[in-house]
Amino acid sequence: MKKIFTTLFAGLMVSAQVMAVSVLDVCGQYEGDLLLGSEDKYPESQVYLLPGVTDNTLTFVLPDFKFSGVSLGSIVLPNIAISENGQFTIEETTLYLADPLYLRATINILPSYEVEGVKYTSQATESEAGIVLQIAEPETLPEPIIVCFAGDAVRSNNYALPNGGFEGAWTNNEPQGWHSFVSATGEFVDFVKNNKEQFVQSNQIRPGSNGAHSALLSTKTILGVNANGNCTNGQINAGSKTATEAEKNYNFSDPANEGFNTPFQGRPDSMVFWAKYIPGDRDASKDANQARMSTIITTDARYQDPETADYSEIKIAQAAINYSATASLGWQRISVPFNYVTESSDKEPAYILTTFTTNKLQGGGTASKTHPDSVLLDDVELVYNNRISLLARGEETLEFNGEAYQINDTYCDSCGEFTSLKTGISTQAFYAFDAIHKCVFVYVIADDYAQTGKYNIYRVDFTDSDTEGTSIDPKEPDTQGIEDVYSGQTRFEKVLINGQLFIRSNDAWYNASGMRVK
Repeated sequence: MKKIFTTLFAGLMVSAQVMAVSVLDVCGQYEGDLLLGSEDKYPESQVYLLPGVTDNTLTFVLPDFKFSGVSLGSIVLPNIAISENGQFTIEETTLYLADPLYLRATINILPSYEVEGVKYTSQATESEAGIVLQIAEPETLPEPIIVCFAGDAVRSNNYALPNGGFEGAWTNNEPQGWHSFVSATGEFVDFVKNNKEQFVQSNQIRPGSNGAHSALLSTKTILGVNANGNCTNGQINAGSKTATEAEKNYNFSDPANEGFNTPFQGRPDSMVFWAKYIPGDRDASKDANQARMSTIITTDARYQDPETADYSEIKIAQAAINYSATASLGWQRISVPFNYVTESSDKEPAYILTTFTTNKLQGGGTASKTHPDSVLLDDVELVYNNRISLLARGEETLEFNGEAYQINDTYCDSCGEFTSLKTGISTQAFYAFDAIHKCVFVYVIADDYAQTGKYNIYRVDFTDSDTEGTSIDPKEPDTQGIEDVYSGQTRFEKVLINGQLFIRSNDAWYNASGMRVK
């Protein structure tokens, strides 16, 4: 069992000049060789760096570790500090594991370590990251073990739509990441390329927005034909003055069309956007008065919307909706789930094409000069669910109403053999044991965690009794003195003790300023 710690953690050899990095710059998944002391090497090992419990800290995760057939869960270090140049440091901390032989191993991060002429460094760049750890357990290990890992990032930041708030400078009446008629292509382009008033920046914002602008689409008559207000993160092809001729009038994404496509690697659960749709005739009840949103995730291939051919081989998922105005013609938050093509599970997402138009039909709606159809758009985003609804332990099912669950059973080495029902398409769950406190932590992430910094932690407590288990409301005390536990999208637990705010992560406690107090 002494080799157990030599397989636990990761470190990195950094040779290039290191640029300033932030926590989110280096968060993600890494793959490389785990070096076990100076003897063994395990190739293609994977580790994760998550945002930590306070600013400028990271949580290190080695998921689902097993040794000699015994599951030790995920190995988690929640309070690694990262400096501006990407160096890692940590106060000496205690690692809790299920295995009773190694309940109180202490861990330190070393700045660097050399093995057979190769220098490993506890440091990160935007493409590489790693840690050198010194692990000691006086009662079971005769001397500390040094563990290293060299890892490359295997994730990217292509999990969101560009500039979903339509903020910043607009160039030639187009915001960064979005396009309309002024940059269109096709045989009919000369009639639409100077059409700059159909897609403009607006100072109106949706309720509660942190931004200063939105985008305004409107319908216009061109050569006597209704031209819907149209914006896309791809490119418009204006090929015919007959608006309904979908073979020539469409939006498209092409891998070869640089600047008019959005590389994408995520599997989101839904598309959310804010819209203020005002039909030209102001009749919110009329079925013909419906605006449209459509977004399609594809493989590395050309795609166009509306479809005029069979694209089933390249489509991975689609979220689309025709929506009416509110009765008051005001703002509304619209959420649309993605429908995934069953045959696409083994296909890799490569691009995403999104389209907003002022009417569900090409050439539909109203285009009068005084009262054209219009749609204000704001805060377009992709949502990735990162929660679980239940855990299974053998034949036992644990339904989560909050962030914690209490099992009235005796904690044991194999008590963390959980499986989970996850609510998101891309959700992953890691299980970390804490044999000292007789609990299991469940870390739940989705594709976008490296961009947003959001993930959830669930906790399962064992009470060493044989009564029926219960779900714990996160607003109820589960530790003496705790009056409130924060249950939103979080990386830690916020607690109030005698009116004073503290932050807890595993056995580490911080005050409201981020200083460790216990």
